[in-house]
Amino acid sequence: MLQTQTGKARMIPIRLPEVQVDKIDGIVDTLGYKSRTDFIREAIEHYVKEVELVKVIKIRDISREEAKSEIRDYLKSRDKAWLDEIADDLRLDFAFVVGIIEELEKEGFVKEV
Repeated sequence: MLQTQTGKARMIPIRLPEVQVDKIDGIVDTLGYKSRTDFIREAIEHYVKEVELVKVIKIRDISREEAKSEIRDYLKSRDKAWLDEIADDLRLDFAFVVGIIEELEKEGFVKEV
C-alpha cells in the first residue's frame, strides 16, 4: 500500500468512457508512464495544484457613484495600481472598473503610466 506525506492513500474507483481510456493509454505509451494509474495520479495532482491557484472573487453589486468613490479612495492610498488589482481588491466587475477609470482619467484624477 502507498503511504502519502499526509497519511494513508485511499482508493477511489472511477468509470471513464472507453474513448478517454484509449487516449490515456496513448499518452501512457507515448510518454513512458509505468501505468494508467501513474498518469492519472499525476494528472490529478497537476490539476489540483492549478485549481488551488484560482482566486474566486464574489463581485459586489454597488452603484457607479459608490464604486467611483471607493476607487478614488483606493487610489489615494497608492502610487500605482493595475486595473485588475482594483477590481479584485474592491470586488468589482473588471469592465465596470475600466469604465470608471476612464472617467477618472478624463477628470484628471488618474493618468496612465
